[in-house]
Amino acid sequence: MDRQLLPLRYSFHNLLIWLFLYLVAAPFLQDMAYAKVILSIFISSVLFFAVCAINKENPIFKSVILLMAISLLLIWLDVLNVVHFPYLVNNSILIIYLAILVYAFTLHVFNAKKVDSSLICAALSLYLLIGMLWGLIYEVLELLAPGSFAGDLLKNTQSALEMRQHFQYLSFVTLTTLGYGDILPQTPGASALCHTEAIVGQIFLAVLVARLVGIQVSQQFSDSSGHGDGDKGAS
Repeated sequence: MDRQLLPLRYSFHNLLIWLFLYLVAAPFLQDMAYAKVILSIFISSVLFFAVCAINKENPIFKSVILLMAISLLLIWLDVLNVVHFPYLVNNSILIIYLAILVYAFTLHVFNAKKVDSSLICAALSLYLLIGMLWGLIYEVLELLAPGSFAGDLLKNTQSALEMRQHFQYLSFVTLTTLGYGDILPQTPGASALCHTEAIVGQIFLAVLVARLVGIQVSQQFSDSSGHGDGDKGAS
């Protein structure tokens, strides 16, 4: 990821900020008059800055740009009450888009040669994107097979926006293996998705920590060798 729309450092920093804003602030904004507009701005910013972090020469870059454009178009046509496409269509496109982003960011994080703030932000962003991706998958499963999930939170759901927040919540408590139990899978397919996400979350953290520690040790070894060679040359 060398040639981006924005410098790599700022791309991942900005992406992480907008991800946190979307995931943390969204539940508190649901009852506001313009909640849908504000949340759409948040998710649009996430989609935009995610693209900014991808190399223009990457073979998937054009596909990502196209999917981002389609996603943004569908989001804002709905917000502005121009055209209302089925949520299944919107979510399916977002799932494909986020899946490609997760793939691209995974390659970037695990092929990196240097640990810096940009890489840390990229790793955190990747983790949050995985959670968002699975939340959308849960939502699509519930749309295709109503009753796949049940719980007190879902009983009181009054809008599609609120349902999305509940499934994002389910995704992150599953990804981190907290499992509060207020939303539970009710079908074999839903159970399979939940335990798969829990496994992915644990493997990701273990491999990521090992990778970052390995890179850091390699950096320190290279720096020490460089200083040593420099001393020998001077003498």
